[in-house]
Amino acid sequence: MEMAALRERMLELGFRFNPTPQEAVTHTLPRLIAGEPLHPAIRPYLHHADIYSCEPGVLATQFRATPRAGDRFFFTSCKRQPSQKAGKSSRAVRAAGSGSWHSQGNTTDVKDGAGVKIGEVKKLRYKKGGKFTDWLMDEFSCCSQDAVVGDTQRVLCKIYVSPRAAPDSVARQEDAAAAAVFAPPAPEKHAVAPKRPAPPIDEPPCPKRPRHAVAASLSTRSATGSPDSTLAPTRPVQATTVAQAACSSVAACDPFCTESSATAAEDDGDFVSFLEGNLQTEQAEEDQAQDDTDWFAAAMARDAKLTMCA
Repeated sequence: MEMAALRERMLELGFRFNPTPQEAVTHTLPRLIAGEPLHPAIRPYLHHADIYSCEPGVLATQFRATPRAGDRFFFTSCKRQPSQKAGKSSRAVRAAGSGSWHSQGNTTDVKDGAGVKIGEVKKLRYKKGGKFTDWLMDEFSCCSQDAVVGDTQRVLCKIYVSPRAAPDSVARQEDAAAAAVFAPPAPEKHAVAPKRPAPPIDEPPCPKRPRHAVAASLSTRSATGSPDSTLAPTRPVQATTVAQAACSSVAACDPFCTESSATAAEDDGDFVSFLEGNLQTEQAEEDQAQDDTDWFAAAMARDAKLTMCA
């Protein structure tokens, strides 16, 4: 993965480069002094430059700030300040461009977990034209002997705009203009290919006609005997059953009956004969059963009389 892609990926995951004073004097600054490599995602935001050669507003347009926080980190060298006597504060004044950096108060010691001093932090503010601006700087220095080169000392500086600066302050305007320089380009808008036109129609389609118009047209053709009527034969229309309702008593009960009067009368006669034959058969069976019953009763009476006489 390329460095630029790696940096963007880490920023998407919530990466921040905002070291604490302890991290700056024990990890970041010693590695910069020793020339050891740092993480590829950090290198674009750690600049090697002489911050005292120009104003902070000019530096902002030349070097990228960290995302979200907007801080700029520089690895540079500064002139060592003479040691002060006990009870006296050390106020550094360092010229930079048409102005100068002025320390704000005493130097803060950075200590490890055991309380041993391992570095210092100085807070400075840029002054131009006799007035302090909203550009601030934190200067981190360590107690390593490798950091001292002659009368200079290699330090790590963080330059940023004061959080209390007004929205229309000069420092905020300079910072916003510098951020616009390093803003990623807007994504290109891909041109949308025009839609392909529909193929031309040689003849317009026939307009749709309602059903009643089609039925009227077919009826007219059938009545006039037009030769077009032979192209699509139609089903013969079945005669209505209203006139057949009086064919017979059976046909009168069936609205869907399509039989003629003679056929219906013949069918009704056959049905009546069938019913009469069934009735005669049932009556004959009942008479035969009664005769059998009477004979059995007479035989039982006779047997009983003979038994009594004996």
